[in-house]
Amino acid sequence: MITTQPVLDLTDQGRDPRPKAAFANARTWTRSSLSPADWTVRVGDAAKQELDAAVIRLRRESLPLYLLEPDHFDLSACRKVMAEARRTVDEGPGFAVVDRLPLDDWSETEAGWVYWLLARMYSRPVAQTMNGTIMRSVRNDPNDAERGIDAALTDRRLTYHNDNSGNRNLPNYTSLLCIYPAKEGGDSEYVSLYTLYNALAKEAPAQLDRLFQPFFHDRRGLQREGDARVIWAPCFNMDGERLLGRFSHNKITKGYQTAEVQIDNVTLDALECVQSIIPSRQLSMRYVMERGQIQIIDNRQGLHFRTDFKDGERVEEKRHLLRMWFRENGRPYFDG
Repeated sequence: MITTQPVLDLTDQGRDPRPKAAFANARTWTRSSLSPADWTVRVGDAAKQELDAAVIRLRRESLPLYLLEPDHFDLSACRKVMAEARRTVDEGPGFAVVDRLPLDDWSETEAGWVYWLLARMYSRPVAQTMNGTIMRSVRNDPNDAERGIDAALTDRRLTYHNDNSGNRNLPNYTSLLCIYPAKEGGDSEYVSLYTLYNALAKEAPAQLDRLFQPFFHDRRGLQREGDARVIWAPCFNMDGERLLGRFSHNKITKGYQTAEVQIDNVTLDALECVQSIIPSRQLSMRYVMERGQIQIIDNRQGLHFRTDFKDGERVEEKRHLLRMWFRENGRPYFDG
């Protein structure tokens, strides 16, 4: 690491070396080996009735969103739904789609109440900004001041990445509730790191070796005042039996600029190999989120992607999602 700029060095966290054998577990799937039944978790009538009852009660006597607790309501069927979603993510393909909430029966504020209660049953929500934002609207809003630092707030394509990869402590899980899909596009993709590892080990071992070595990751100016603007850490590392990612092509190339270091061809080749091998070998699953569905992904053990999209003129044709991040270690602050 040769730079005159301050750097947050995360290479001394005692991670295990790269494994030499291929992975063989529930997450070594490809597009052809999965079907919607493998990732879909149904919201049954009993759960919907419980949520309706909770909304009716909150219409009569409300509380600020973040004071709401699942224990305030009878949500036994909902707990089973979210437990199944957690099992699907942790023991299955690494992502789940909870299908679906009856949003036509509720206002957008009421949908937020329900989403928060379900999220609290899943894991611990954490801040998405230094200002402590927990639930974030994600839409293509030209007036949003954070568009320049969060590409999810635009209509542009998002390449394969881990959310918040420029932070000290990434979210374990990320989630989206679809209020409205776009008129066109906005498809989602998810790829397991274990599937990606196996493909790279077979077809691009040199690039895989580079991914286990450190890179500069730009922090997008979201760090605490006085903190380094760049992280020095590998894209892939082993934590026991878990393969964890810290990957964003955009944040890494920007990280080298911020560190005032010329990015070399070996590094660029490794980054571009990830972006090319996933679609060429059909390693990811693509799906379209529909109104009322909740997507939950393992953010550390997989990468996700979004196609560009086009909004329509009507409100119901403008893509709008609510996003939450979850982390079960560290503190609930943005930096963890």
